[in-house]
Amino acid sequence: SYNWGGYLLWAAPEYPVFVDGRTDLYGDEIVGQWVQVVQAEEGWEGVLDEWGVNLVLVEPFRPVARELARAEWKELYRDDVAVVYAR
Repeated sequence: SYNWGGYLLWAAPEYPVFVDGRTDLYGDEIVGQWVQVVQAEEGWEGVLDEWGVNLVLVEPFRPVARELARAEWKELYRDDVAVVYAR
């Protein structure tokens, strides 16, 4: 998630993040892909495949959280603030 990316870069540097709050470093294309994924817009699964994403940390209210629950992803953790999926 955009909201936790910076913290994860610091706390768990062994896990690469897709995006964080420094959007000026990523550019419009990557930020656009992040929006595509979290909104579960057409082609979102392909973005995750393209980047080799195997773990997703996202807010449970995001459309992609519902889609991941229906897909082949396994829910590892959930609370009111976050949900973690793995494949």
